[in-house]
Amino acid sequence: MLDQNAEVILSTVHSKIMLKHSLQILSLRLRQKFASVIRMSNNHGAELSIEEIARLSQLEYTHDEEESCDMKKTILVWGLPGPQASSVAIALVGNPLFTVRGIFNKNCPEVARFQQMGVESEIVEISEKGPIPIIKLNNVFRDVYGVFFVTNDIDPLLPMRREMEVGVKLAEMCERLRIKHVIYSAVDFVYRITGNRCSRYDGKGEIEYQMKGMGLPLTVLKLPLSYDYLVNTLIPTRQGSDYVFTGIVDSKLDFDVMNYSDIGPVVKLAFERPNIFIGKTIGLTVDRIDINKFVQLMTEVFKETKIDWRYEKLSWKEYQRDKKNNRELATLLDFHCNYAPLRDVRTMQALNPNVQTFSEYISANQKRLTKLFKLVKT
Repeated sequence: MLDQNAEVILSTVHSKIMLKHSLQILSLRLRQKFASVIRMSNNHGAELSIEEIARLSQLEYTHDEEESCDMKKTILVWGLPGPQASSVAIALVGNPLFTVRGIFNKNCPEVARFQQMGVESEIVEISEKGPIPIIKLNNVFRDVYGVFFVTNDIDPLLPMRREMEVGVKLAEMCERLRIKHVIYSAVDFVYRITGNRCSRYDGKGEIEYQMKGMGLPLTVLKLPLSYDYLVNTLIPTRQGSDYVFTGIVDSKLDFDVMNYSDIGPVVKLAFERPNIFIGKTIGLTVDRIDINKFVQLMTEVFKETKIDWRYEKLSWKEYQRDKKNNRELATLLDFHCNYAPLRDVRTMQALNPNVQTFSEYISANQKRLTKLFKLVKT
């Protein structure tokens, strides 16, 4: 009798496991089949519309009624000297409305440069392990009106779990100290949209989710792939007279990209006009490319080298078979090509008209890329 009951239990458990597995496969196939539909539906939500953006140029800065108009507001910038935080600090430091307080990691060589600009400097050591220095942070957050922060920009090697721990702790401090405007630089939450894990994005997605749950006076910037990430990750290898980008999942779909250094004026505008931006999510993009365009741009910019550029096209299954391939890059490109909401380039043009297209970025960084790619004239 006991053996029969055990068999029934095992059979039931096995059936449930198989059902769960079948549902996961079905869900994945549906997402793949209806990727374009998902992508379109992801455009809707609480993001600031282009119509709302158009009104910004007609609105004057409005002071907080509780603040004196003669009192400078201290903005805390977390993540220096990363490209986003640097752009924000530079944009704010010349504004007579704000005092900029920058947070630097220990032994940062660029502290003096920002001090010369007029940025107050604070050193906060956040390591991969060990306690978060709460007492030091309490002192750093003194008399702060607004906070801009981007996580995982102080140390690119900071693990996702640690990134989330630091980000949530900063959010809790903003809540406890009643910071009046928090601007968080985020990305789309890959796992919640596709079911695929992506540590580079998912930690930021969890932090954003926590902050919104706290009810912070929040503005979220949703950024696409950065130019720097693309060129630093898609590094070609020389095969005879050709330079070949290997290990790229083939896709004919385009995706959004931008230079992260262009967000400074956007953050400045948001801090100047909190009545418009608090409670809003802003999807940003500057340019839209695909893998073919990426390779074509390399051909055009480096045409004097007479190098032939191409890339090896791999299917997703072929890519997964080789453990040497960059799975994070594949997940990101798959996400941005098939699932990420396509944003309106006019939004960024309205918020910051002086942006750099991807073609301009490649041309401006030609010498650096020549060294990075180890290019040799044929």
